[in-house]
Amino acid sequence: MELQSAFDGLLQSDQPLSGLDDLIWQSLRDGANSSDHPWNLGAFSTIDSAHPQFPRPECRTVVLRHADQQRRTIDFYTDVRSDKIRQLNSGHSPALACWMFYDATTKIQLRLDGMAEVIDGEQADEVWKQTAPDSRASYLSIGPPGERVNDPLPPSTADRFVTREESERGRKNFRIVRTTVRHADWLYLRRRGHVRSVIDYDAAGAIDAFWVVP
Repeated sequence: MELQSAFDGLLQSDQPLSGLDDLIWQSLRDGANSSDHPWNLGAFSTIDSAHPQFPRPECRTVVLRHADQQRRTIDFYTDVRSDKIRQLNSGHSPALACWMFYDATTKIQLRLDGMAEVIDGEQADEVWKQTAPDSRASYLSIGPPGERVNDPLPPSTADRFVTREESERGRKNFRIVRTTVRHADWLYLRRRGHVRSVIDYDAAGAIDAFWVVP
């Protein structure tokens, strides 16, 4: 579904708020299923509390892997040795986190706030089995992500490109990060007038959607 035409069509209906939640989640599913979709890549933000006197936000681009409207969850995959895992596990779990998706062509933005948790075990096993060898390369580095390299040249990645059987050693580093969405902020910067809406989700699954001043 083309992002702009879908939202333009919704806004032309008599009660656009009633269909906004469904369209947002349909667009997230489309993003998870297609690398060509503008919401396939999102920015994921956490708080780094390693230095209590100066906690700082950290943001990085991740690939949206799965979106479940019924559970209000979205997933991405990462290396357990990465800083984002440490940040999510440093305090209470699940931890507060924020996503942002933006399409520069249509100027449609979506921000999602919620609680993120790190998932391993059987759920990660099943996803890992379906992961292609070239994708497994992200979890096969000898050193952890972010480790300093004292060399004038970038570190070699030759150790990551192996057979599927050899790639099994990367499973110990593979994790799913799942965010349960509690708040959505949708913004469409239209030339003929910006439009913005907020959707709040409660634990029982009820939603409260309303317009706000853009």
